[in-house]
Amino acid sequence: MPDPLAAQRGHPAAALVDLDRYPVLDLDGAGAEVVAHHAAELRTTGVSILPGFLRADALPGLVAECDALAAGAHLQDVMGTPYLELPDPAQWPGDHPRVTWARSAVHTVAYDRFSPTRSGLRALFEWDALLAMASRILGRAPLHRYADPLGAMNLAVMQEGDTLGWHFDQTDFVVSLALQPSEEGGAFENVPRLRWVDGGGIDERYDIVADVLAGRAPELVATVPMTAGTLMLFEGRWSLHRVTPVVGATARHVALFGYDTTPGTMSSDLLKEIRYGRREPDPVPA
Repeated sequence: MPDPLAAQRGHPAAALVDLDRYPVLDLDGAGAEVVAHHAAELRTTGVSILPGFLRADALPGLVAECDALAAGAHLQDVMGTPYLELPDPAQWPGDHPRVTWARSAVHTVAYDRFSPTRSGLRALFEWDALLAMASRILGRAPLHRYADPLGAMNLAVMQEGDTLGWHFDQTDFVVSLALQPSEEGGAFENVPRLRWVDGGGIDERYDIVADVLAGRAPELVATVPMTAGTLMLFEGRWSLHRVTPVVGATARHVALFGYDTTPGTMSSDLLKEIRYGRREPDPVPA
């Protein structure tokens, strides 16, 4: 009888993952306990990290891929509010979080720049086994990869001076893979589940948001360790978070995988223009 997992074991991505520590190919057996642990962690804190998800010997090749792609990354350097929207200043007092602005700067590589035949990161994103594990930890099924030819996955390259201001995500969750930390700075800071309501609702808690933005509530801020090779699942719609300014010549590389419970998800043309500097994909790389 054919082995239904043979194709998954032979997939190029399988050689990149520490399958002893994270039994991605045996989610109903050895991997069940791993999934249960990280699902519980996510439910409790809104974030779960899987350090050492990538094999140590796989990292140099993936970092080299990131460094090569980074040369063509598009810089997005903007001012924004924590809500990633254009507010009506007449609706809010001048010191309200809805009209509090901060800088975000990041260089981004779009999905179409990753070679479909040579990219290890693209192989990981397109690996059904990883999609299945993420679905179980997130407690959302079925999951689908974004259909967007630019935004299905991307590489966030943060160079010296780049930063992400405090914000809430506009999507329920994100799956990311840390490839390389910066020399200094570049810390992922998070106020866990700040506006979570049981059932997935939102309590804005503007008073606490204002305190965090003003630096008056450092006790609420947790730094999430993002060492090289760490996979992270994060429910950023409910947790206020930022990346502190990057310091030093070493770029911070994080791959972002676009998964959704709705098939065919696409980014808007405006978002593509801002994030990638274009709306249409390049010719397919070899």
